[in-house]
Amino acid sequence: MRFDLHLRQNVRQRLADMSSQMALWDAGASHSTELYSRLVDAIQPFSHTTVASDLFVGGADGTGDFPVVAYGDSFVYATVAAATLYESDPVHGLREVDTGLNPLVEFTWLSGSAQQRTASLLDSFERLAGHSVDEVILGSDYPEIRSGGRVDVGTVRAGLIVPPAHDAGNVGVQLRTTAELAAALRLIETAPPGAFVFTDGTMTLPFVHRNRQSLFFEHLRRYCCVRARERGVTFAALSKSHGLPSGVRLDEAARDKFGQSVPEHWFLRMPEADRDGWSPVPPDGPRVPPVGAVTYLFRLHRTTPVMRLDLDAHHWEVAGKSPETVRRLFEALDYAGHDQRCFGYPYPIKAAHDRASLSQPERVALKKLVVDAAIGAGLKRSLFRDASQATGHA
Repeated sequence: MRFDLHLRQNVRQRLADMSSQMALWDAGASHSTELYSRLVDAIQPFSHTTVASDLFVGGADGTGDFPVVAYGDSFVYATVAAATLYESDPVHGLREVDTGLNPLVEFTWLSGSAQQRTASLLDSFERLAGHSVDEVILGSDYPEIRSGGRVDVGTVRAGLIVPPAHDAGNVGVQLRTTAELAAALRLIETAPPGAFVFTDGTMTLPFVHRNRQSLFFEHLRRYCCVRARERGVTFAALSKSHGLPSGVRLDEAARDKFGQSVPEHWFLRMPEADRDGWSPVPPDGPRVPPVGAVTYLFRLHRTTPVMRLDLDAHHWEVAGKSPETVRRLFEALDYAGHDQRCFGYPYPIKAAHDRASLSQPERVALKKLVVDAAIGAGLKRSLFRDASQATGHA
């Protein structure tokens, strides 16, 4: 199709109609004066932190190629994850700590057979996590969060969702998230007590309200929370987008609170209707904070957006909700965000992301590696032809 969309009157009219609808929705999403005043009161400052001692901050991230190759009814997925740990240094700011942890690399073969792909996907989960599926289910507190009591491991295992082999979106999400949490788990197991370990994203448990079905990474996420509590490590998920309705004017509330043109170094705990009697999220909106978590919104620098931090609610209730502990958490984030390689964002997470990311040449090399290994095992090269490239769709 010729790219003349910008010249078509019907396209311009459709965009104008849609924009009008967005503007009406935005105006209608504005919250009451009372709610705005509560937001202003909830915002709390923390110190600009450029000096710290005995501080350990780690990050984990995952990625991959989903799928890396396809042949017949089969698909091969490549998953990569990495974790980094940094220590505060009076001279250099952040100094990397050698944890001895290598990046995780996993290849997963899924076919049209439900039995084969279930066995193969769960096997990949176990290799990434370094624990059996049953161990993770037993060691996690996910069943208690879901139903308030223990559930038979066999029943939980049977309810784990295994997408079709060709469903790259869902398979990719499961593999990437599992790998990222597996890298975080290894860091939790090796980092010194008192360390902070962050992943990119949220602590959402997508299927926690379902009776039987669940995702393996939900159990692994809560297993990470349990192990972090046992080792005295603070485990949290950081998202660059808070996802609140447009009517929640956080920047304006912060300016009213501190009287600055562009305020920085502040946080607020996301209020919950059940706990606090109010919430800026509409009743039919997203669940923030997620089940089993406590959510904070915060800003580290005037040039960076408001970000979101999800903490394990059990850890927060027992050891993490005192004003001193909360401020130490955000001062640690601020300190880790003063590295010039990623100013305004905790560098250990960025470092893990950079190490896990695959460049296009690396993706091509991975594909060649998989194809060459398959040919060496007796498969035909013709089975790996890319239909999109052959027909001009790539």
